Amino acid sequence: MDYEPFQRLIIPSSHLTSVLSSRFVTKRSTLERKALDIVMKAGPEGILQTELWKKIGVSSREGSRICVRLEKWGLIGREKFLSDGRWTYKIFSTKPPLKLNSIMGAPCITCPYLSQCAPGAEVSPERCIWIEEWVLTSEVASPSHNA
Repeated sequence: MDYEPFQRLIIPSSHLTSVLSSRFVTKRSTLERKALDIVMKAGPEGILQTELWKKIGVSSREGSRICVRLEKWGLIGREKFLSDGRWTYKIFSTKPPLKLNSIMGAPCITCPYLSQCAPGAEVSPERCIWIEEWVLTSEVASPSHNA
């Protein structure tokens, strides 16, 4: 089978596999994902940091660390907020939820190699020039596009 679009390696497969296995399996990353999902569901009004800790079932110390990491990565914002006479933070998402139009026209939908495609495999998203071309030429990649 000819994998012409996948001949150019952007990220070494071995590196990607180790990053994926170590990054997305830990308890901490699971809690970060859960926290981010809750914040995104809270919408533009956000959620109090103290409420977020309770919802994800962690201590205030661990909840604060999770929020600091998410803020450092640019995924959430925090604003000081006075609630019931105590200072806390209002947490809000800095990224709008993805909409269907953000993947419209993606080559994966009609790709003849979709069943063989997987991160770190010979046919993979990180090696696909069709995805690279789509990202570079789609409206989603344009900074002026508000999806």
